[in-house]
Amino acid sequence: MRAAPTVILANGDFPRKGGVAFATLAAARRVVACDGAALSYRRRFRRWPDVVIGDLDSFKTPARGATVVPVAEQDDNDLDKAIAYCRAQGWTDLAIVGATGKREDHTIGNVFRALAAGVTMLTDFGTFYPLAGRRRFRVSVGTAISLFAPDPATRMTSTGLEWPLDGVTFRTLATATLNRASARSVTLASDRPVYVYIAHA
Repeated sequence: MRAAPTVILANGDFPRKGGVAFATLAAARRVVACDGAALSYRRRFRRWPDVVIGDLDSFKTPARGATVVPVAEQDDNDLDKAIAYCRAQGWTDLAIVGATGKREDHTIGNVFRALAAGVTMLTDFGTFYPLAGRRRFRVSVGTAISLFAPDPATRMTSTGLEWPLDGVTFRTLATATLNRASARSVTLASDRPVYVYIAHA
């Protein structure tokens, strides 16, 4: 994907240098770090992110030059707070990195928070793309592709997949995982929001 102007850095595993997620973070116009992720960012890049946001339970150090936004309420996690803050600033071209790893419950929660918000999430291994409607992806033949449909009433169509999605009933979240691209162009259409995971080459 092209670099997003605003990248939200969550406090999971820091993206590995040389990967797509790290490159996206390094190329960002601005970085919004969730709480303790600001310290990890400073260690890697020798500067503070543009914004530090959250309940600040993991962040106690003054961040010279950064905008620090304390949000004490506990109904939303720090990723929710970061997405809401970005939207309030009018920053709509977002990507999330660092949202997986460390704890599986955080990983699963963050994946579906990002889907609910319609935000792309990059990991060291692949990219989650929110989809509601129709979209074409350019990939290599054999690329691993998985679909996650939270609503079992979802109906999808596809071209370019080894196992087409036309007529599939999404009984569980795992119903349409572990597919593969059979062509260099994959077109997916969905009548409800789904998350498309495409593994990095």
